Amino acid sequence: MSKTSKTHEPIKAAIRDRKSPVWDMSQERAFLENLLSQRFNYFLLFYSITVAGFVNAKNVIYAQIILTLGSVITYLFASVLRRSQQKLDIILDDLFKEDSHPAKIIDDLAKGCIGSKRRIIGVVIPTICYLTLFIGALLNLVYLIFIRIW
Repeated sequence: MSKTSKTHEPIKAAIRDRKSPVWDMSQERAFLENLLSQRFNYFLLFYSITVAGFVNAKNVIYAQIILTLGSVITYLFASVLRRSQQKLDIILDDLFKEDSHPAKIIDDLAKGCIGSKRRIIGVVIPTICYLTLFIGALLNLVYLIFIRIW
């Protein structure tokens, strides 16, 4: 299956303003940014609850269960966030092709500052959170097998 990008005819801002509201790429962008933000908030909430559960675990077995389940679920959350970020990147790349679009204008003005960091929320932070739980689960398992048993 080949990855071919379907192109669409963008609606010029002047034409869009004269028509009744239509669902265009700008509205899809706003929808996906909001969705990504909400999903990221739930991700952070789940991660925080998992870490708090690990810290308050009464014994090492409970801690292992919490870290293992937490890392699996956090990985699944991270996959969803990564996919939402991918969709948002596709939309933004498409919108940035039109020089008169406000998102393109703002992006051009902000390029001189520090560059785009939009992938931090959708990719970097979820990956770091997942890896901390996964490594914690592995270290706890090593502790259970080699130190706790002996």
